[in-house]
Amino acid sequence: MDRENLRKQLFEMTEKELEYKTNQEKSTYIYKRFKIINNDPENPVYLFDFNDFTRKLNSLNKKMNKQSSYTDSNILIEFHSRYSKPPLHVHNYIEMNYVYSGKCTQVIDGKTVELNEGDVCILDTHVVHTILDTTENDIIVNFLFSTSYFSTAFLSRLAENDIMSEFLVKAISDLQHDNNFIVFHCNHSSIFKELIENVLFEYSNKNIAVKEIIDSYMVIIFGEMLRSFKKEQRHLVTSKTYLGDILEYIENNYMNCTLASTAKYFNFHPNYLSSLIKKQTGKTFKELVQTQRMKKATVLLKNSPLTIEEIATEVGYHNLGFFYKKFHSYFDMTPQEFRTSHK
Repeated sequence: MDRENLRKQLFEMTEKELEYKTNQEKSTYIYKRFKIINNDPENPVYLFDFNDFTRKLNSLNKKMNKQSSYTDSNILIEFHSRYSKPPLHVHNYIEMNYVYSGKCTQVIDGKTVELNEGDVCILDTHVVHTILDTTENDIIVNFLFSTSYFSTAFLSRLAENDIMSEFLVKAISDLQHDNNFIVFHCNHSSIFKELIENVLFEYSNKNIAVKEIIDSYMVIIFGEMLRSFKKEQRHLVTSKTYLGDILEYIENNYMNCTLASTAKYFNFHPNYLSSLIKKQTGKTFKELVQTQRMKKATVLLKNSPLTIEEIATEVGYHNLGFFYKKFHSYFDMTPQEFRTSHK
């Protein structure tokens, strides 16, 4: 399947969707086999199970005599059936809804959430929600992640190399924990839609190494979502200086910046800047600088032929013994042990 055919298929109505268009109530029959988890007969809440979806996909592939290298993965991809009427439900997996075209209105824990083309909504497990009426132009792609996939280890890949990404990942994780869902507005990204199409293309073709390729695309997709989140936070901030600007300044000047020089650059008193950073990140200025130096050191240890002494100097430590001490306290191993373990 080429990309044009993929786009064409996304807009084509399936037989079920055509049926639901004339009789929406027929779409409710499929949910009768799902488990009800509450005691309110007027407003039942159903449980959607990840393993059940996997078994259904395996069964479908078997009936079609179709081999799939992706059925054992921790990601499943489905499309929301247009004109369907899903009941209130929860998942035992994490769901990411992407509005490929049109719009989508969800009710999440009783709150109405409007999504437009290019928006992404991530729902945590056990969040009661449903999607309201959709039309022919409303194409919603659902990514289903097992909880083991959407883990700290996955997010840490995005925050591995700089303190700015680490801060954004923490902010997103905290927000998701507090509200059980989070919305990203990615319509301004020039490549986001194409990245989603790439994943759909790989998923539908199921060629060799499909899992590794899709995993790599997902890292890029979440990276783009981080960028969109950062831009939105910058626009929402009421103060003159956005904390992200300060973190980026530290990233770019970690070799020689001090609390005093950073405060002077942003026209702050050093005490105020110190307090602001500690309150917003949970770390001191010195800890942020050290974190950035350590992250850069690990990149060089894994990817460069430089000696450890040269790397220490490269990241701002002119005393080799002090670099060894800081590195060991941060990673509980020596720089050489770290390099050896990552060969």
